[in-house]
Amino acid sequence: MRLNLKNSTTQYGLIARILHWTSVAMLLTIVVIATQFEGSSPGPEKVELTTVHASTGIIFLMLMLARVTWRTLNPNPIHSYSIKPWQKLLAISLHRSIYIIIIAQCLLGILMLLTSGQTLHFFNAIELPPLLEKTHATHQTILGFHYLMSVMIYPLFAVHITAAIYHQIFGLIEDHS
Repeated sequence: MRLNLKNSTTQYGLIARILHWTSVAMLLTIVVIATQFEGSSPGPEKVELTTVHASTGIIFLMLMLARVTWRTLNPNPIHSYSIKPWQKLLAISLHRSIYIIIIAQCLLGILMLLTSGQTLHFFNAIELPPLLEKTHATHQTILGFHYLMSVMIYPLFAVHITAAIYHQIFGLIEDHS
């Protein structure tokens, strides 16, 4: 069986799979970096963690926008699956929710950078002067929303992963009619 670059009506193509698994790897990297913030005190180490986290987050946002674009331009194989209509609706809604929350999370991260009053670094390769003066209250509010979104992501992924495992174990019967 040949794997096409583009999605067919019955299966995801190679590009969609690469975009998916690359974004999974990037998200795990971002989460691991974020967990290190808790134990670090203000200083050069925390600035470096923030730079890597934010820089990876910006690349992740571009990757997610590429995924949304690719998904829009390709058929969604789920429509061919012989599953109950409510399961299709739930799967599509779950995917859309994940995309929305992740993109919102990335945009909140960028807003946090912009309201920090700090020089912006992209992997220490590009340096931009502060674009806005520090607005502490706004920065703290955005930080709170950024954290809230991170907490919202976990249950969505738990449902997504559980459904994927369920369908791998019990199989999806494709309707080729």
